[in-house]
Amino acid sequence: MTSIITHNPFSLRPFTGVKKNVAKHLASRDDLKGKKIVDLCCGDGVTAAILRSMGAEVSLYDLIPDSCKLEDKPAQVDVMKPLPIADESADIVIFQEVIEHIPNQLFVFQEIFRILKPGGELFLTTPSKSSIQSRLSFLTFESEHVRHTPWGACDGVWGTNDKGEKYYGHLFLIGIQQMRAFAKIAGFSGVKVHKNEISRTSVWFFPIVYPFIYFMSLRALRSDLRGKEKGGKYWQEKMEQFHLNISREVLLSKYSFVSFYK
Repeated sequence: MTSIITHNPFSLRPFTGVKKNVAKHLASRDDLKGKKIVDLCCGDGVTAAILRSMGAEVSLYDLIPDSCKLEDKPAQVDVMKPLPIADESADIVIFQEVIEHIPNQLFVFQEIFRILKPGGELFLTTPSKSSIQSRLSFLTFESEHVRHTPWGACDGVWGTNDKGEKYYGHLFLIGIQQMRAFAKIAGFSGVKVHKNEISRTSVWFFPIVYPFIYFMSLRALRSDLRGKEKGGKYWQEKMEQFHLNISREVLLSKYSFVSFYK
């Protein structure tokens, strides 16, 4: 097992939530040493600190550089605009808990694709919209969590800067199917879903709803593939969508941890 930071280096407290899961995922990897990594929207810099402890060369970028607690402050960027990063200059881009805040998500995928080297990886995390728990929440009130109402105009805007630009909450939650579609349109060729912390609500409802999800997904797949060439591009895409939709990693994991490959 790779040596990994298990506590927040700024507070000395154990990681919790998504940071705990990111740390665990990184600990399982042995391919980060010497890699040129862009930590896009790096926040307080915790993930960058972990990556550096594993021997990676990390460049920092954020909309609010002062939020980073590392000595070397990040360059200021707005991911809704062209990034000041050279083409094909990064082996890996980390995009952690950001995509759900952004209106023009396709543009971001296109920019990240541009700065990645051939064979490079976009490692993206976001609250899951594709788990069973999330699907049930959407069924009851189109919300992110069963016990809460949806994000609205009052709580969906988290702040405004001195230029009048708004910083949004989770108004743009995105599921695995739409992420995959945006990534493919942007040019990415592969997708991998990583298992992380299990959602207890999803586990409870899995035996009840999984047969329905499986057979309805299969029904939709057969309908769309009727008359299409087996093995063709369209056929391959629909099969990939189907397997993602019935994936246990997708349906049971608390967060969406996905790698897209150039």
